Amino acid sequence: MGIKQVIFDFFFYLGAGTFISFGVLRQNQLGRRYFIYHGLGIAFIILTSYFAVGRAFLDPEATYWMVASSFFITLFSLTVGGRNRTPLASFFLGVLSILGTIVLEVTTIHPYPLHIPMIINAGLSTLLLGFSMNAMLLGHWYLVQPKLSIKELKRLCLVLVILIVLRFLFGTYGLYTLIQGKSEADVYKYLLSSSPGIFVLMRWCWGLLGPLVLAYPIWGTVKIRSTQSATGLLYIVVLFVITGEILSLYLAAFFGISL
Repeated sequence: MGIKQVIFDFFFYLGAGTFISFGVLRQNQLGRRYFIYHGLGIAFIILTSYFAVGRAFLDPEATYWMVASSFFITLFSLTVGGRNRTPLASFFLGVLSILGTIVLEVTTIHPYPLHIPMIINAGLSTLLLGFSMNAMLLGHWYLVQPKLSIKELKRLCLVLVILIVLRFLFGTYGLYTLIQGKSEADVYKYLLSSSPGIFVLMRWCWGLLGPLVLAYPIWGTVKIRSTQSATGLLYIVVLFVITGEILSLYLAAFFGISL
């Protein structure tokens, strides 16, 4: 179940987080195509990952919520831009279904009280993966709509920077709890020679410190409307985030570590 769980969770968190990040963008500025293309792509990724690996371990109740999230994501994508309230309702129901899927999966796999930090870890992972990916995709969208207001990318990147800081603080606290009470020699031995320790160190350096270092340059390039430079930096952030979150999922699935 371990590796299948990592694969499914990665693609579900990535798709779900990207959908949630739609909530800070304005459809009347970006146009319907942006949400249609990416929304339908998200639903396809989630369903494909479920049928490929997720159905082998996902609890039936979590499966119902996951299917519901895919339905509402698809409904949102097909109705976005309409004058009725269907897109708004489907967005909020989609977000609710995503949260339900995450909570049910985590509480089924991890017993109390371990599931509390695991739910926080999964939630932050979902948001960081989604907002970083959507920010990078939006940077490319400026090539399609060069006259698009920079406020859309600013808003998305501002939330991304906040999430990077929160993820860093949560992960650093998790690292502190792992090495707390150990002598200096034991800390080096744990981080550099033990099986989970080396992955903990890699996760902190690549997935937490890496994005944090790039957070300020990204915000600076967005403020001066240098969308191409911002997109290039966002490429690197996405690489750091994906690497870090895969390591985080691995540590959670195999060692019960929320980092």
